[in-house]
Amino acid sequence: MTIRTRLALGVALQTAAVILVVAAVQFLALRSFLALAEYERLEMLIPRLEQELAARPQSPAAPPLEITTLPRNVDVRVVQGGQVVAVTENFPPIPVDLPPGYAPRAGHDVLVATVTLRGRAATAQLASDVLGVVNPLRAYLRALAVTVPTAAALVALLSFVLAGRLLRPLDRLQAAAARVGLGGDLRSPLPGVGRNDELGRLAGALQGSFAQLAEVREREEEFTRAAAHDLRSPLAALKTRLQGSLAGPRSAAELREDITEALSDVERMRRLTEHLLLLAQGVREVARLPVDLARVAGEAVDRAREAAPDVPLDFETRGETTVPGDEALLTHLLENLIGNGVRHGRGAPMRVRVAEQGGLVCLAVEDAGPGVPEAVLTRLTEPFYQVEAARGGGNGLGLAIVRRVAEAHGALLHFENQPAGGLLVTIEFPRAPTA
Repeated sequence: MTIRTRLALGVALQTAAVILVVAAVQFLALRSFLALAEYERLEMLIPRLEQELAARPQSPAAPPLEITTLPRNVDVRVVQGGQVVAVTENFPPIPVDLPPGYAPRAGHDVLVATVTLRGRAATAQLASDVLGVVNPLRAYLRALAVTVPTAAALVALLSFVLAGRLLRPLDRLQAAAARVGLGGDLRSPLPGVGRNDELGRLAGALQGSFAQLAEVREREEEFTRAAAHDLRSPLAALKTRLQGSLAGPRSAAELREDITEALSDVERMRRLTEHLLLLAQGVREVARLPVDLARVAGEAVDRAREAAPDVPLDFETRGETTVPGDEALLTHLLENLIGNGVRHGRGAPMRVRVAEQGGLVCLAVEDAGPGVPEAVLTRLTEPFYQVEAARGGGNGLGLAIVRRVAEAHGALLHFENQPAGGLLVTIEFPRAPTA
């Protein structure tokens, strides 16, 4: 059963329940009103009864008078001194000694009142047929039996039509989501995103989820493409070296050289695998722990000097340089930045600076190499992008990882060519609050 049908049936049942409750209250009120009206009518007949009895004198030994002037649906009996002195033909079997008052008896509404007959008190018993009350109530119930189903059916129909109009945007949203699933374009805009209601919020949530799925899929594609493309070269080189070692007799020195080269290929694949894994993680929440960025940078500079002793590499720091972040990710960021300058600066001098600046901690890595064309500065952090003419080599993932780590730390990344030549990379980190 669809939501539209359930909504229509639910509203119809609620309408029927409300009508029945209101009808029950009205029924009780109507019955009370009719009973009161009948009581007042019988009271108004008492003076008329007294006038008729006074106009028809009767001897004590005479039989009871026949009352004929009252309405046909009202029977009367007059009792004086324990004897019936006047009665109608169809008076119901009611005891003659009833106390004064008004109450239903023997299928009649009976009013017992005191009247004056020949100067003496007597008791008049007026009995009205209950059909005067029952018939209007029965007619009301018959009308209610027709009104409730008709009203419920009409409300169900109107609710069904209204629900269809309200759920029409949901149908369009469902169709658009199905087209996105079939077409594979997870970034397609969904209808209703701008609506300021529940459907608009649902469309916005779906579009946000689709965008996150698109990002995950793109990272997976990047990872797969990188694994297929960049691991193939070192694997092929490693296979060639091992095949060459097994092709014929080799001396111990030659085998050692082959093993050294193979280990170099394995180390290259290890670094590439780490970069791919970091890139596949995307921007994630980092551990917001205080990290002395100057200390991490100094350690990275020391390692770079050992790995490339021919490259002049200066390091300087100034002020408070503690930032909130993840030390392991910051280490990757620094190693990639410094390694990028060493590898693509063509042996030119480099400088790494960490300094407090205007409430921020600024990290700057610059080299005196050839720099990059201005037109491609904005593409340096794209995965697998390489400027082969000026800064070739590598696998094109180092600066992409730098960008991801910077984003994860809420830092701003800038690239610019220096007037004297070379590339300047600047990252501005928010400073950790002091104790």
